[in-house]
Amino acid sequence: MALYALALWLLISLLFLVISMEEGTDNLTDYAFPLTQSMILLSQGIGFQSKTITLSVIPLTLTVLMLWLLASLARRHKLSLAAYLGGLMTWVSINMAFTYHVSVGLLDNIGIVAVKTGMVFTLAFLLGAFPVSQRYQRMKTFADQHVSRELKRALSLGVALGMTLLAIYMLVACIDVVVWIIYGWDAVSRIFELDAMGVGSRIMTSVCSLAWLPNLCIWSLSWIFGSGFRIGELAHFTMWIGQSTDLPGLPLFGIFPQAIGNDGLRTFLLSLPLIISIVCALAFMLSPTGFAIRAPHAGDNRDTVVRHVITFAYPLGAFCISGALVALGSSCMFALSNGALGAHRLAHVGVDVVASASAVGHPTIVGLFATWAAVIVADAAWYGLRLCWSRLRPAKNRSSTEHTADGQPRGVTSTPVNANMTTTTKEEQDGINEQAD
Repeated sequence: MALYALALWLLISLLFLVISMEEGTDNLTDYAFPLTQSMILLSQGIGFQSKTITLSVIPLTLTVLMLWLLASLARRHKLSLAAYLGGLMTWVSINMAFTYHVSVGLLDNIGIVAVKTGMVFTLAFLLGAFPVSQRYQRMKTFADQHVSRELKRALSLGVALGMTLLAIYMLVACIDVVVWIIYGWDAVSRIFELDAMGVGSRIMTSVCSLAWLPNLCIWSLSWIFGSGFRIGELAHFTMWIGQSTDLPGLPLFGIFPQAIGNDGLRTFLLSLPLIISIVCALAFMLSPTGFAIRAPHAGDNRDTVVRHVITFAYPLGAFCISGALVALGSSCMFALSNGALGAHRLAHVGVDVVASASAVGHPTIVGLFATWAAVIVADAAWYGLRLCWSRLRPAKNRSSTEHTADGQPRGVTSTPVNANMTTTTKEEQDGINEQAD
């Protein structure tokens, strides 16, 4: 907590110092520590409100950094269950102490604060300490002894495919945010000028906006796949609509996208989850490091062919796991990215969780199972071609061994036999060889 709070306090103090120097106002750094406490609580999902603003949009960058810091410490020291209980009590107590010193009102009561901060600490501890714990090793040994190798492979590949799909989706969303920034930079510059910000304030504001960069990426993911996002009742952004009225003068709002007029580009973006899921599913089914699906040979017996058909159940189970993981993971991301910037018209900022999760999960699941069915059809067709070729090949060989006119097979020459030819025994041949030497 000291490491995390110190780094955050230094950044906020620098921001207030730059603003004070450029605006010529009194020293604002006195507000740095209360704001640091509020941001620590906000990064754990505890919003706050003042007379002029209500903020509950979680800065997911700070949340990820907090989880990474706690997980790294737990992994490095291989902490036990006793350490977890002591750390949990300490962590919750420190956060509850922050609630009595913040200068703003919190949106959650003390009980909810304890639950949320405890969940954050527990998640970080599980991510860090559990993979290196003895209990995890015992569970892994038990699974190796009692679970078949094919089932373990299907489970691991299903989880890997689901995580791969989510990672690719987020990469596409990050690229889209970069495009937003490039096309919206002029609007951001105009907002800076309207707010009369100096160079230092512009730089520090842009750096602090990175705390909500994952939120923008998640909203971008919903926008790309057809659902879109809202800034309360003031703005609605989709690929078909890009309208806003009376948005606050925040530079971050200047990068929000306009509607896409190209029908072909819209169709391509909407098809991305289907295309990506098909490509990834093919790679996992056919690659040697995946399921390595190969059609049977024509000479394989019936049992081998039946076992090959049964192996298609493992990719089916893995794709079920992947589809569920994508649906659940995207729903959690969309829910965490939402929040509020006000109490009335800005009470809801973010995406529609159900619609966005459906826009991501439905084409992904369709792509996975369509690929599975297509591979089965292609496998059966290829096996059928091999059977036909194996049956045509003996007939071809028979036709190539037709007899010649003299009664000998084609390609075989007969050697005339001399009636006066005499044969020599092995002893006579050895004598001839000795005389020749």
